[in-house]
Formats: sequence, C-alpha cells, structure tokens
Amino acid sequence: MDIHQILMQNRFTVTHTGLRLNDRTDQPVDNPEVGRVGGSTLSSLALNRNRNRNRNRNRNRNRNRNRNRTLDAVAGGGLQEPWKERERLHALMAEWADLPVPLPPTPEQLRHEAVDLLVKQALRHTPGEAHRQEEIFREANIELSGYLRPLGIEDIGGYEATEGLFYLILALTDEIGLRYKDRYNVLRPNQIEPRLRPLLPNPPHQSYPSNHSFQSFSIAFLFARMLPEHPASSELFNSARRIAENREWAGLHYASDTEAGYQLARMVTPVLEKVCEQQMLAAQEEWI
Repeated sequence: MDIHQILMQNRFTVTHTGLRLNDRTDQPVDNPEVGRVGGSTLSSLALNRNRNRNRNRNRNRNRNRNRNRTLDAVAGGGLQEPWKERERLHALMAEWADLPVPLPPTPEQLRHEAVDLLVKQALRHTPGEAHRQEEIFREANIELSGYLRPLGIEDIGGYEATEGLFYLILALTDEIGLRYKDRYNVLRPNQIEPRLRPLLPNPPHQSYPSNHSFQSFSIAFLFARMLPEHPASSELFNSARRIAENREWAGLHYASDTEAGYQLARMVTPVLEKVCEQQMLAAQEEWI
C-alpha cells in the first residue's frame, strides 16, 4: 500500500506535534482546524510529546552496551577488524568514491517527503504496523537475523563463512556510505519537520543516503552474484527493502534516502565483488 492509498483510506488528526490516526474513517470531521495532505482530510488533536522517550533512551543504552556481544556472536565469534579488506577497498577508491548517485531532493521536496513520514508515524500505533517497532529496535545496530532468516539459516550452524561475508559487507559499506553522507550533508527528517518524533535518536551523521538501505541491498546484491539461481535471493531483497523502509517508519530517513541507498548498493556491488572475492568463494562452498 503506497502513501496515497493510506491517506485515502484513513483519517488523521494533526496539530503542532504531529499526526494521529482516527479510530474510524466513516465519521465526519467537524474540527475547525482542518487541513489537507495529499488530498486527504486532516483534523486537529495533539500527540504526546514525551511518549516512550525515557524508555527508548534506556533501550538504546542497553543496546550499545551489548553491541560487541552481538558482533562476537557473528561467524562463531571469530571476527576481527577487516583491515586487509579495507586496504583493498581504499586501493580501489577511484571506482567507488565518485559514483553517479542521484542528487538529494531540494528542501521543499524534503518537506513534502516528511509529511509522508508523519503519516507513517501515526500508523505505527495501529495493530497492523505495531510489530515494526520491535524490528526497528533490533535493526538499530549490526545484526544479521534479517539477512539470515530469508535464507533459512538463522538458527542453523555450518554457515559461518556466509555470516562472516555479511558482516564484512556491513563493515565496508558503512565506511563508503558515511563518505557519501558527508558529501551531500542532508538534514535528518525531524530537523526539517519538527513534528516528527523518531523512535531512536538521530545518528551523529547526515541522512542521505540511508546506510541501512545501502548495507542491506549490498548484502542482497552480493549474495545474488554469489548464488544467482538460489531461490531465496528474491526474499533477501524483500528483507533488505523491509529493513531499509523501517528506518522511514522510525522517522530517521526519507524515502529518497532509501532509494539512494539502493542505487549506491547497485553501483558499488562490482567493487565489493573484487574486495570480498575470497570470502564469497568460502561462503559459496557452504551452499554447493
């Protein structure tokens, strides 16, 4: 369901703090403070500014405290800083440092995209979307379940090389993505639209492109190159899209950030193939 269908099928209430989904869509709107977004009727009702703020802050502290434990669990606990692969990546910088990533939207376009995020913010509290919050918190840090589950190996041993490959891709693409973020220097959504209340604190870097999108689609592209006929490849792309879009639902990224991450992943994949060649061969042996 796209944003226009959501707007046509639901009614929202809005004030200076954000949007709230009405319980019923068949009731007339008689509030005097009526506006329109994308052709849908909006009425006025305040949201709670401080909702879950302290709880989210505590969760983030605990998540950061357990970050190293999460990484140690990947690939049987044998991970080390991939400095050799980083050296190869730097040696190939001319092939990835100036790719034709689409230019970010204008401030006016970003404000329009932020309205879509306000709708998502309201829908987060509906039964159909409430489960996203757990996913968003789980995906906040480096975590592989969203990539292993579509392949059917989340709880199965014997795929340590595949897990190690995924971690390596996450590490390398994080560095690449941060360089592009710094280049475009796009403000976070709630800096454009103050009524947004992100589920997580803004990361200490720019918005465009989305690294979650870039990293997730890079894993999907590399796996598809490694095993092009694997029937789960399409599901891995679906999971990558879900992880990327969850960052929009969290209020941290625009839809244009997600699309730019996808495009960057598509263009960087040939470089990652060169850097990760040995790891891809090792992972391939686990599947053949």
